[in-house]
Amino acid sequence: MKADTEEASQRREQALRKEKAEADEATRKREQLYMEHELKRQKEMVEANTTLQQERVKADVHREVAHMEALGRRQAEFRQQQERERKQARDAQLKLRELAAQELKERVHLERELVR
Repeated sequence: MKADTEEASQRREQALRKEKAEADEATRKREQLYMEHELKRQKEMVEANTTLQQERVKADVHREVAHMEALGRRQAEFRQQQERERKQARDAQLKLRELAAQELKERVHLERELVR
């Protein structure tokens, strides 16, 4: 009888160990799945952040290029305006010289007329 109770006790212990081992295995698998899922989620977040950063850098580069092009256009327009102003000043000086020369010719002509 004592042998029967010891045998029954050993079967219960063995069944409990088996049940605990199965529970531990199920827990391990659940944790592994969770960790794999978490790793995948974090990897997707990193990829999304990387993509976002690349898009931001690209937008910054485009903005800088546009700014530099606009600055170049403004500088070119400024140089063209300066050149137009210099040309107008030269033309005005030339016109003044021509008028002064014409006036001098007319004075000389009038003086000659008066002398006669």
